[in-house]
Amino acid sequence: MNLRALQCFVILAEELNFSRAAERLHIAQPALSQQIRSLEERLGTQLVDRARRPLSLTEAGHYLCTEARQILGSLEQVSLTAQEIGVGRRGWLSIGFTRSAMYSILPPALKAFHNAFPQVELKLFELLTEEQTDALRDMRIHIGIGRQPLAIDGCTSYPLLRERVMVALEPGHPLAAHKTVRIAELADTPLILYPKHQNAQFKRSVQTLYRDAGVTPVVAHQAYEIQTAIALVAAGLGVTFIGESVARHGRTDVVYRHLSGPGSSYRSTLAATFRTDDASPHLRAFLACLPAPLADATL
Repeated sequence: MNLRALQCFVILAEELNFSRAAERLHIAQPALSQQIRSLEERLGTQLVDRARRPLSLTEAGHYLCTEARQILGSLEQVSLTAQEIGVGRRGWLSIGFTRSAMYSILPPALKAFHNAFPQVELKLFELLTEEQTDALRDMRIHIGIGRQPLAIDGCTSYPLLRERVMVALEPGHPLAAHKTVRIAELADTPLILYPKHQNAQFKRSVQTLYRDAGVTPVVAHQAYEIQTAIALVAAGLGVTFIGESVARHGRTDVVYRHLSGPGSSYRSTLAATFRTDDASPHLRAFLACLPAPLADATL
């Protein structure tokens, strides 16, 4: 089924007259008749009842007409948008982000960009940092905002935020009364890790903190994303670790404490990653809305 055949059929459905429809389409009537017969043969069903005057659509014809109008309308809108993007009047920007970025750098950047470029369509995808790698390679996103992303061939990463890591505890935990917590004090408390991905860098960093403190963690649960991990803490199933920005906007039924002793100097990094050769002007404009890259941060 081709678009021209659908266009011909919709015009015929509106006119219910081959002569008038052919005139609107600027084609000969026999050519229109052949288009409709070919369409019917391809579908294996009759679309137009030619025995009646005026012509009428069959039930299948009514259905096809409704759907064809939607298809053609969508195609016209897509074509117009593509034209406007091509001449710079409109555009689109696809952003992948990890949940923790929504607690710090991403909302103000989105607001600033939208205010400056209201005609640019923003496509937002919540993705684990590790999932953003394939999304960038497949060109499904222009930029990824993630935590401690690995180096990707052909991509550039800008570190944007470094923050201390805090431990999240249920209010009834004995250590909740302390101002700071040493990881060694958590040896007997179940640990909730996230994100649940084999290459998750933040999860590995937490495990490294335990190892450096000489503690073997008892992993009770692994969650896919941060809010699930915090909810499990609130349920009394263990402790988890988060960045300071998350703690500032976190749940009130969980207590957040800074670390002391080994691991207290650890900092977690949020970074923007994009294809180095991406010439999209809207990508460059969005980068300008983000915080300035940190000169001394390592990913």
